[in-house]
Amino acid sequence: MPYTIGQLARAFGLSPDALRYYERLGLLAPSGRSPGGFRLYGEEAFRRLRFIKEAQAAGLKLEDIAWILRAVEEGHPPCRHVREALAKRLAEVRRRLRELQALEAALAERLAYAEAHPDPACDGKDRCVYLDPLDPGARSRV
Repeated sequence: MPYTIGQLARAFGLSPDALRYYERLGLLAPSGRSPGGFRLYGEEAFRRLRFIKEAQAAGLKLEDIAWILRAVEEGHPPCRHVREALAKRLAEVRRRLRELQALEAALAERLAYAEAHPDPACDGKDRCVYLDPLDPGARSRV
């Protein structure tokens, strides 16, 4: 059963523009055109789009997904590519988690200091002592 771009987009909760973008990236291709010139997609596009959405839900980026799909198109088993993409993404997530934990600690320290040391003169100054570097000199100016 051929799908129009609108039908396929609705089936996956996407916009037709998103599908056109996927086409430009080479992730998706219409199987033909209707007599009126509308894009038509077959079951292969439906399966690909399901894979794309599942891969995105697993945290893969579109460039990773394109790499995996190219491997499949070239006749290579995709498992190695999927493992490599997942490992790369996991490393990125772990790095970002470390950055967020450091940010959380810095924010918690600043907030604890600000709550323990209210600045009575904080009424329109051109700077905020709480955003100064957390060093003894900045703290003593409060």
